[in-house]
Amino acid sequence: MADPESTESPVAPSGHRTENSIRPSPRRRKVGNAEAPVPKAAEPVKPAARPTHVVPAEVRDRFVVVKNRYYFHDGTRAFTDRGTRLTTTSENTEVIRSLMQIAEARGWSEITVRGTERFRKEAWFAAHLAGLEVRGYRPSEFEQGRVARTLARQGPVPPEDSVTPGSTAAPAVEPPAPTRDEILSGRLVDHGRATYRHDPRQPMSYFVKLETERGDRTIWGVDLERAFKESLTRPDIGDEVGLRAVRQEAVKVRRQERDAAGVGLEREFETHRNHWILERRGFFDGRAEAAQIVRDASLNPKEVAKKHPELVGSLLELHLAKLAAQKLHPEDRERFVATHRVGLAERIARGEPLPVVRLRERAAERARKPPERAPVRG
Repeated sequence: MADPESTESPVAPSGHRTENSIRPSPRRRKVGNAEAPVPKAAEPVKPAARPTHVVPAEVRDRFVVVKNRYYFHDGTRAFTDRGTRLTTTSENTEVIRSLMQIAEARGWSEITVRGTERFRKEAWFAAHLAGLEVRGYRPSEFEQGRVARTLARQGPVPPEDSVTPGSTAAPAVEPPAPTRDEILSGRLVDHGRATYRHDPRQPMSYFVKLETERGDRTIWGVDLERAFKESLTRPDIGDEVGLRAVRQEAVKVRRQERDAAGVGLEREFETHRNHWILERRGFFDGRAEAAQIVRDASLNPKEVAKKHPELVGSLLELHLAKLAAQKLHPEDRERFVATHRVGLAERIARGEPLPVVRLRERAAERARKPPERAPVRG
């Protein structure tokens, strides 16, 4: 789900951009237990190679081509075709996928990747889906398993971050955006600060990439960085996680746009900021059970507190609601407490922080209790 609030950050991308590249790997021959490039004189005669500058039609249709440079339709540089080397300053998934299509069309069965860590990681993944061998990146065990799982799902599903704003290219399958309070579950593939949709002209944001049953999903939002820092379960790459937007707030943001003449303009517009919760998947299962306990008015609060001490703050909040409703009509009193109970249970189920017992509340509770009388001796 692409979150428009991700454009609110005033941080601009750095002026220095790493040049990422892919090129065909030189042939290697064994020298003992090591490998070395094959001397040109020792290379066997090869059949006629495919044209150096061949580019699949679907790649050409995806971009605006000016000589050997390829641009998105908003004027953003996508990549440069140098014949035996393809270069880009972008980490955009659509760009990387296009580079792999070109490499495959040119018969590059083995490629060497250079550049940023994320570019090499994504290039390795896209290359293996296309059946190409890769040098320049060492994948983790999780990444190798991810390739196998993706191939088992009958090929890759283009992720939703594969289109840079302004581009006419679109994923083959556009998964529906999660609704508010819906949990998006999957294996955590990657996360971190980056320019929005990995477009170097966009402001800084934060992304979370998940491997789901329907393919990869990339979610953008400034608040995701806070969600990771405040996560109670501290998920790692490869963990099954749940991601949920629990509420929204209206914000005004500034965004760089271009007019019909290509002149850059800064405009202010209203959008929303999502407040996210991100935890390991089991966390939400535990919260669903806790919410069900809070909903059950027949349970003895003291017994619940003994078995579930983490719910003491929630029980105290319910008790305070009952005290506040004492002055109401009996029917209104029951309705008030029931509504408060349901709202509290829903907040718990969503994964929001549990109510805590504050010392002031404990003191107020003690003050409401009648003093104990000392025993009278005869």
